[in-house]
Amino acid sequence: MNDKERVELIMKIYNLTPSQFADRAGIQRASVSHILSGRNKPSLEVMLKIYESFPGLDMAWLMTGKGVAPEPQTSQSVVEEQLPLSMPELFSQPKTEDVSSPAVAHTPVVQKTQKPVVQRPVAAERAPRRSSARAAQADAVPSPRRIKEIRIFYTDGTYETMFPEK
Repeated sequence: MNDKERVELIMKIYNLTPSQFADRAGIQRASVSHILSGRNKPSLEVMLKIYESFPGLDMAWLMTGKGVAPEPQTSQSVVEEQLPLSMPELFSQPKTEDVSSPAVAHTPVVQKTQKPVVQRPVAAERAPRRSSARAAQADAVPSPRRIKEIRIFYTDGTYETMFPEK
């Protein structure tokens, strides 16, 4: 049995598509595709990730084909192995002592962080100053930011420019 056949057998036993297999093993989907097409043999790193992701695999069998091959499981046992909770636990009503504890304590707190606003120089600061009176006035009272123009780009390559009314 070659590498490709061993990977196919694991996928069949766990009832996984190639993409699900790659995600579960933590390897690139392209790597699985290359292995299944026979283009490439799996690297040692890929084989180790497969071994670590599927409990009960015999390393000797995975690497060489010699050793104890995994046995096909019933679909029910594969589903139970993949689920963290049993079906009755998923649909059971919470106990009264569970309800008394606040749910907020178990909810992770997500803090929104604001990205720092980069202050760009105003046009008056970039242009050379013409008169000291105008410069003093510009420094004393900052001008409010106003929209100069808005451009909307369409998928057909055209765009539209809109200017605010004065």
